[in-house]
Parts: sequence; C-alpha cells; structure tokens
Amino acid sequence: MLNFFKSRKKVASAAVAAAAAAVEDAVVCFHQGQLPCAGCGRQFPIDSAKALTVDHCPYCNGPNLVPMRVAGFWLFSPLGAGAMGAVYKAYHDDRQGELFAVKILPREGKDDPHLIDNLTREAEVTRAISGHPCVAKLVDAGFMDGEHYLTTEFIVGERLDNRIARLGKIPMTEVLLIGLRLLAAETHIYNCGYLYRDMKPGNVMIPEDRGAVLYDYGIAQPLNTARFHVSDEFDGTPLYFPPERVLGTGEQASSEIYSLGLVLFHAASGFSYMDPSVTAGEIQSIARRHLSGIRSGMELKAVQPPDLAAVIGKMIQREPWQRYQSFVEAENAFLELLQSNVLGRVEAPEA
Repeated sequence: MLNFFKSRKKVASAAVAAAAAAVEDAVVCFHQGQLPCAGCGRQFPIDSAKALTVDHCPYCNGPNLVPMRVAGFWLFSPLGAGAMGAVYKAYHDDRQGELFAVKILPREGKDDPHLIDNLTREAEVTRAISGHPCVAKLVDAGFMDGEHYLTTEFIVGERLDNRIARLGKIPMTEVLLIGLRLLAAETHIYNCGYLYRDMKPGNVMIPEDRGAVLYDYGIAQPLNTARFHVSDEFDGTPLYFPPERVLGTGEQASSEIYSLGLVLFHAASGFSYMDPSVTAGEIQSIARRHLSGIRSGMELKAVQPPDLAAVIGKMIQREPWQRYQSFVEAENAFLELLQSNVLGRVEAPEA
C-alpha cells in the first residue's frame, strides 16, 4: 500500500525522456526558424510576430502554437492561464533533456506594475520554499527579452482535479497519503515564513515519481501579513477558501487545514462540499455557505469509512478553534487512520 507513489518511477522516467526527445527535435527546428506542424509533420517558417498565438500550417491547415523564446527558454505549449499570468511548458537551449514550466504575464498586462509586483513576490516565495519534495522547485526568474518570467521544474503527472474527474472518487489509502504529503508541503511553507492560501485540487499535482506536489504560490503571504490581512477582495478559489477570508479576520494554520479538509472531502466523495448547483462565480452564495456553520452529518456520510469522515469533519469546522490547531496535530490524525485502516489490516508473514 505504501508503495503507491513509488510504483510508477520507471514509467515517469520513460515519459519524461520521450517527451524531452520530441521537444529537442522541435527546438532544432525553432533555431532554424522553422515550426514543425503537429498535424502533418512538415515545417514552415516561424512568424515571430505571432508568438504564443495559433498559426495554421500552409500544407494541411492544422493549428500550431507559435513558440516564444524568453531567457533561453522556448515556450511551446500552454499549461494554464489566469488573470495574473499564463504558464507554458518550455525547453531550454542549454539544458537538454529537461522540461520546465514558465510563467509570464498576460499579453495585455505585461507592463502592468501591479502584475509585475505580483510575479516578483511569487518568485520570492518560490525561491524561499524551493528544495522540498512536496513543492515545485524554482529554476529561474527575472526579466529578459522584454518579459518578466518565473520558471519552475515541469512536473510529469496528473492534476488532482483531473484525477477526481477520471476516477469519480479517490480510494481512501490514496486520500490519506495525498493528505500527508500536502500537510508536509504546508508545514514546510509555514516554517519558511509563509501561508499558502490557495489550496484547491487544481493546484495539486500527482507525479508519477513522487507523492503529491503543491504548486502555484501567487497569493501566498508572509505569516504576519496573512494573520492581520484585511481586504474587500476574495483571493483564491471560493469553493475552498476558509471562512476567515470571508470575514476578513486574518488567517493562520487552522485556515489552511480548513481548505485542505475541503479538498480531501472532494477527493474522497467525488464532489465539492459546497453546493454543486452554485457556480464558482457566485462568490456571495458560496461565502454564505462557508459562514453558515452547517457541517451536515449526511454530507459527511459521502466519505467512507466513518473515521476518515470524522477527521475531515473536524478539519472543516466553521470556528477555527474547533479544527486541528496545527499541521502536526492534523498529521497525527492521518497517521492514526493510516495505521488503523491500512497498516493494521496487513497481517504479519508466518514464521
């Protein structure tokens, strides 16, 4: 059971090697000013004026993203985008065989001082917490070729939200192990002087070679800032942020534990704890649900076994003092569950 996260290392290595080899071939073409069509394989000239937009192959009319080079990184495939920036899979001229994730600012806001400051702060946080196996490792950050950028390792794996959608719900053992890894990430970030503040399934990667990895530190704050932060704006994803953010009363470790509890409820049950009929855009409705204080035993029955439901139920209590008060306390609860529900069922071999 405990080898769950180790069983696919060889598969991961092969996948990374194959992907990197394919990209290396493409980068040779990029240096020659040619773009290999993803459809027919034929090459056609790169129009740099169309960087990061779709150009159509003159031979088969297939769509192709025009790559862009920033600080030696070739950005060639989109990974995700939001109001604060866009992330691309990338390859570096001097680091063959490696893939990276490069975040740049939105095209329409690349010179916006507010967005530049946000990316700079995110780079500072990433640098401070880099080096732990449960967080994404910083590779490079700065300003070059007219672009502010932040580069981290590219993690081969499956996002937790996609995994939930594919499987319907996550098996208990995996939920426990993911929970322990995310608590380790949260503890490390906290010990580095920051509160993460953006826990959601979409920010959790399940790699093929190591546990669960927490990434995207764009709204992390220093501990004292988070504790006394007052704002009329709701940072983060409403389905998972804590009641304290709605009230503007400041956040601490118990706030992160609340958000993690909602993520693990989603993983274990297959659906969000918040009313699924309420869209993420209806912030006020979701906020009222966070503040209602209702933690229905009927809803928690969707999580099995009952002792896992009890632990998650304690994590998502309305009042901070009713939750686990530290990451260590929550971790101990998970370890006890792992011992009683998984390890305790493994019989010792006969002598």
